[in-house]
Amino acid sequence: MKLLSIIRTIVALLPMLIEAIKAAEAAIPGTGKGEQKLVLVRGMLQAAYEAATDVENTFEEVWPALNKTINTVVTSLKAAGLFK
Repeated sequence: MKLLSIIRTIVALLPMLIEAIKAAEAAIPGTGKGEQKLVLVRGMLQAAYEAATDVENTFEEVWPALNKTINTVVTSLKAAGLFK
């Protein structure tokens, strides 16, 4: 894997990741549904990623880092009181 390429991808996608997480939260409200929300976010990201023609890495290569980033964002938003 290309470390810098993955970092650039994460940084570039961060605003969109936050919006995707918020959309999943709105679409599937309530607590205890984190796995379903993650499946929804992953599906959105994967569909967009696979449709793109200018990607440096495969989705499978970046997904572990994206997954950890998503978990960090969700934890941060919960700590800020934006999610329950």
